[in-house]
Amino acid sequence: MDTTLSTLSNLAIYIALVVVGALIGSRPGVRSRPLVWVSKLQFVALMILIVTLGVNLGANDEVIASLGQIGLAALLITVLAMFGSILFLTLLRRFVLKLDHVGLPRGTKQSTQEERHTAGKADNSLTKWIVIAVVLGMLAGRFVLPAAVTARCGTVINFGLYLLLFMVGMDMGKQGTFLSDIKTAGFQVLLVPVAVCLGTLVFAALAGLFLPLGIKDSVAASAGMGWYSLAPTLLAPYSLSVSAVSFLSNVMREIFSILAIPFVARYVGYVECAALPGAAAMDTVLPVVVGATHERITIYSFTSGVVLSLAVPILVPAIIALPF
Repeated sequence: MDTTLSTLSNLAIYIALVVVGALIGSRPGVRSRPLVWVSKLQFVALMILIVTLGVNLGANDEVIASLGQIGLAALLITVLAMFGSILFLTLLRRFVLKLDHVGLPRGTKQSTQEERHTAGKADNSLTKWIVIAVVLGMLAGRFVLPAAVTARCGTVINFGLYLLLFMVGMDMGKQGTFLSDIKTAGFQVLLVPVAVCLGTLVFAALAGLFLPLGIKDSVAASAGMGWYSLAPTLLAPYSLSVSAVSFLSNVMREIFSILAIPFVARYVGYVECAALPGAAAMDTVLPVVVGATHERITIYSFTSGVVLSLAVPILVPAIIALPF
């Protein structure tokens, strides 16, 4: 019950920050100004957030200990789950939503124009800074910073996340397409988390064919959808080993997503970027998705993250309750 209330409370804060930012950004006085500092501040805040995430992971003994013991199983589950979620979402985008590479209805004039500028938006140079930030953060958390400092990581992460979500909302408002983006997405946007979830679970089951864990436990480990702070807790009474695999796999999913999003945006599709992080598509990874794609993809990413986050407390217990 406490977990559900906490989840709903966080979702309310996230939604409020994006909406308030969009309303402020859409005001004529704000839209008429270049506000170059907003993008620069957003980049700095993103780097601080990623460094802090790295510090938090590097200081976590459970993460470090898990790398050698269960790393291969977690890696296989993570890679296949991410691939499956991209595959299923690509099929959904092309044949059901009928959207092009940049997430617009096929054949429209805006779609044609934006396709020509896709390479300019999906800038892979961001990946270099992300890799540096994660590595430096983990090294600092493991070998440099004292426990008194690393204990404050949660506060820094929350503050950075709130700031980033507000600025993402401002960017959406300044574009002046907030309402039209919602109209373009429509109710079909709810199919995105369904595709991500199915792709994750189906390909995690495939990983289970090659792992000692088996199909059921591999699927259970992946059902956290990137929520590494909740899924292992739900799995611990069932199996400590599965809980450990789940923890490391979901940590990997968030980190790998941050690194892979610029490449997926360029070579696969904008909407597919929302598939990579799973539940984290609504918070920590949302600014990376928007930065590599377009502000309108916020609708797909945020909605997918919200639905998947609400599904995790239901999905994980349901899987471990299966009679096989």
